[in-house]
Amino acid sequence: MGLNDALRDLYLVDQQVRGLESRLDGARRHVRAQEIKIEQLTQQQGELTNQLKHTQAQSANLENEIAGSDQRIGQLREQMNTVKTNKEYSAMLVEVNTLKADKAKLEEQALELMSQVEVFQSEVEHLDNALAEQNRIKDLADKDLAERTGEVGERLSELKAERADKATHVPSDSLEIFDRMAETFDGEAMAPVVEEDRRRMEYICGGCYMSLPVEMVNRLISHDEMVRCTSCNRILYIEQELKEAMGAK
Repeated sequence: MGLNDALRDLYLVDQQVRGLESRLDGARRHVRAQEIKIEQLTQQQGELTNQLKHTQAQSANLENEIAGSDQRIGQLREQMNTVKTNKEYSAMLVEVNTLKADKAKLEEQALELMSQVEVFQSEVEHLDNALAEQNRIKDLADKDLAERTGEVGERLSELKAERADKATHVPSDSLEIFDRMAETFDGEAMAPVVEEDRRRMEYICGGCYMSLPVEMVNRLISHDEMVRCTSCNRILYIEQELKEAMGAK
């Protein structure tokens, strides 16, 4: 088998492999996108839950302080009923009024914290629902990937084995160029010679649509060697129908 025929055989199988892999790659990317969203939501959920717990702890501390103030005010009022002098009574009254003023401030702070707690609880609930929905979407994406893998997995393995076999018929230096062009052009390592005007002997590259010198086309027909487009560097090939027509001409 000649070099150009070996390259063309490899190219045809390589395209089939890439076609099936693209079906799986699309599903894999979809799964990964859902995983990233879940990771982001989980992080937000964790941060918000920590904020909620911290705010609840602050609120609980204020409630304890308020309860302590109430207890102290109660004690002072009991003591005020038993004092002997106006001086003692006045001192206790000042302390009670100070405690009431401080308690009012604490209650105001407690209300603000309770409002924050409600907001955080609402946001956590919203994130819980969003996370549950995202997990549902992820499960569907996993199912779709499994179905696609089941559909093409066996055939893809066969084609990969066939591609490996075809590659053994291509010299290593030519194979290296083929693989590099395949990566550069997303599988389109080769391009057909397209006849624009037979009478004028005008030809173009079927990959980049730039003009090809007729000498290059003749060399591709008469010599079994790799010929590459001077514009895009793709490996050129000639369809059998055009080759026969040119030979007849």
